[in-house]
Amino acid sequence: MKIAFMTTDRVNVNAHFGSAQEVDVYEVSETGYKFVETLLFEKPSKKAEKNTETSEGDCKHGKPDCKKGQGGSKEAEGSSKKEKDGESDDKIARKLEVLADCTIVYVASIGGTAAAKLIKNGMMPVKPRSDEENITYILNRLVESLKGNPPPWLRKALQNTVTSNQ
Repeated sequence: MKIAFMTTDRVNVNAHFGSAQEVDVYEVSETGYKFVETLLFEKPSKKAEKNTETSEGDCKHGKPDCKKGQGGSKEAEGSSKKEKDGESDDKIARKLEVLADCTIVYVASIGGTAAAKLIKNGMMPVKPRSDEENITYILNRLVESLKGNPPPWLRKALQNTVTSNQ
C-alpha cells in the first residue's frame, strides 16, 4: 500500500494538508518499505498559468502546480477562494487527484473539509501522536503492525485498499 507524508524537510510529518508543498510517498508492506517519489506543489504564478500548455509535460497528471521528482520550486501554495476551514477547493482537489492511489495520508494538521474528502475518496488522514514520530519511525511501526495484528484503523485502511483494487 502507498503512504503519503506531508513534510517540509522530508524527515518529519510537519506540514498542513492544504499548504504542503512536499509530499513523500512510500510503498509499505509487511516485508518493509521503499521510497517511491516526492510530489512537489508550488504556487502557480501568472507566468506559469500562461505557459500551462508547455508545462503540462512536467507531471503525468497534467497539473502545472505539481511536479514529480525532487527538483522544482518551493514557493508557497497560492491562496484562492477560502472555505470556512481555511483550505481552498482547488488545493484540495489537486492533492486528492495526485494522491488517489495512497491509502494513508500523514499530516501535521488538516481542515475538516479536506479530511472528509480524503475519507470519501478512500484515503485515511492520520496525525502522528507526537513530534518524535518522524517518517522513518512511522514507516517502521507500520511494517511491524502489518506483520502482526494491525490496529483497527489500519485494518480498515487495508480493507479499503482491497475493495478499491477489486
